[in-house]
Amino acid sequence: MSRFPAVLRLLSKRVACPRRCCRWHGPGVRVKHARPKAARHGGQAAGMPPAGLLFATAAAFLGLAAIAGAATPRPPAPAPPDEKVTLAVRAAQVDALDHLADLVLTARLSAEKTIGQAVGPGSDGEIAIRVLLRSARMSAEPRVYSDGLAEVDLEIHSDEVARLIRTLGLLGDGKTSSPADLDYRTLEGCLRASGSGRAPLDIPPDLAKRAAAARPDDVPEMFPVGWGRVTPAGRVAAIREARVRAYDAMAALICDIPLAEADKIGVLAGQGTPGAKVFEAFVRSLPVAGEPRMMPDRIAEVEIAAPLCDVIRTLKEVRTLSEGPARWTADDIDRLSVRLKTDRLTVTGRGMPPPSEIRPVEARVVGGGRPLPDWATEVYEARATARFSDEVANPAEARVLAARSAKVRALADLEKQIDGVKLDDGRTVRQRAAKDEVFRRDVKTFLSSAKPALHRAADDGKGWEVVLRLPLVRLYEFSRPRE
Repeated sequence: MSRFPAVLRLLSKRVACPRRCCRWHGPGVRVKHARPKAARHGGQAAGMPPAGLLFATAAAFLGLAAIAGAATPRPPAPAPPDEKVTLAVRAAQVDALDHLADLVLTARLSAEKTIGQAVGPGSDGEIAIRVLLRSARMSAEPRVYSDGLAEVDLEIHSDEVARLIRTLGLLGDGKTSSPADLDYRTLEGCLRASGSGRAPLDIPPDLAKRAAAARPDDVPEMFPVGWGRVTPAGRVAAIREARVRAYDAMAALICDIPLAEADKIGVLAGQGTPGAKVFEAFVRSLPVAGEPRMMPDRIAEVEIAAPLCDVIRTLKEVRTLSEGPARWTADDIDRLSVRLKTDRLTVTGRGMPPPSEIRPVEARVVGGGRPLPDWATEVYEARATARFSDEVANPAEARVLAARSAKVRALADLEKQIDGVKLDDGRTVRQRAAKDEVFRRDVKTFLSSAKPALHRAADDGKGWEVVLRLPLVRLYEFSRPRE
C-alpha cells in the first residue's frame, strides 16, 4: 500500500511536449493546440502520440503492474520436513545398514566358512567391513507411510567390498578373485539391502535436532536405535575395546614415524629396554579426546590425541635411557616438529560389544497378533520385457533405456494386480483409493518398494527383462483402520 501515493503522483503529473507546442494533463488528457497539425513536432503525423505521452503511459502501466504484483500473494515457502519423518528415515537407515552387513558377513568363502566366521565376531576385520558399509548410499528416495513407518534402500558397489576382502587376506593370493556367493548376491554390480524403522519415542531434543540436521546419506553418531539390543555391560565392553585399540594404534603410529634417513622411532623405543617402558607408559597416559562416540552400527569409537611437544620430550627421555652409544641426537628428535607439520597426533580406536551381550531380534508382530488374511502372506510378481531401440547407437544407453521401460511396464502390471485385492472392509484397493487420499498416497509409496528379482538381458539378446516382486504384508499394515 506504500506504493499508491507515488503512483497517484505519477498519474497526475503534467508532461510537457519537448518542443513546448502542447501540454498533457496526465495520460489521455490533451489541450487544444494553437498551431496547425502539420506544424506540430516538426510535421509529425496525425494521431501519433508524442514521446511524453508514451513515457507517462508506460510509467502508469509499470505502476499498476507493481501494485498488482504487491497485492498478489506469494506462494508459501516449502515447509521443512517433519522431525518425526526424518528420525524414522534415520532409524530405517540403521536397519538397512544392519541388513547390508548381514548380507556381506553371511556370504560364503567356501562350503565350510562364511566371511563373518573368517574374520571373527567383533574383530578388526568385521569392524573394517562395517565401517566400509557406512559409505553405502540410498538407491532411491525414502518411502514414508502415513502410519509413521519409513523404508530405505541402501546400495554399495560390490567391487569395493571384494577389494577390502582381498586386503584382509581372505581370498589367498588371487588378486582378481572374489567370493562366488557375494557375486551371486550382487545385482547390477551393487549389493543392496532394505531397512524399515519408526522414530524413537524417548530421544533428547538436542539429539533429535542433530539427527535431523545431518546429511540425508549420513547416519549421525549417538543415534540410539543401533544400540537398543545391547546390554549396559556390552556398551562398557565396546568402549573398553575401543580404548585399547586406540592406544595400540597410537603406539604403532609413533613408532612408524621416520627419525632419520633409514631408521624409525620404533628402533629407538625398542622392546625390552628401559626406554621402551617409558614410551609405553607415555602412550597409556594419553587422555581420551572427547566423549566416546556410539555409532548406530554398534561400533564404539574413541579418539586419542598426543601433543607433538610431549612426544618429542618423551623420545628425548627414551634416548637418554637407551643402552649403548646414541645413534640419534636431540636435534634429530627436534626436527620432528618440522617434518610432521602438525601440533598433535590423533588416532581412532573402534570396538564392538561381545555377541553374548546383544539380545536377539524380537519377532515382529503384525496386526496386533491377529491372524493375517490369506492375501497378506502372498508375494506378487510381475515380468516385463522391453526391446532395444534401433535409434540408439550406444549399447549401454540402449540397455538403460530398455531396462527403465521394462520396469515401468512391470510396475503397471503390479498396480493392476494390487488394485484387485479385496481388503478387510470388503472394498478393493482401487475402490478405497478412489475416496481416501491418504490411502492412495500410501499405495503409491508401496508400489515404489517393489524389488527386482531378475534384471538381465532377454534370451534372444535383443531386449531387457525385469521381474519385480512385492510382498503384500506392508499393504495389510497400512490398510488397517487408523486410530
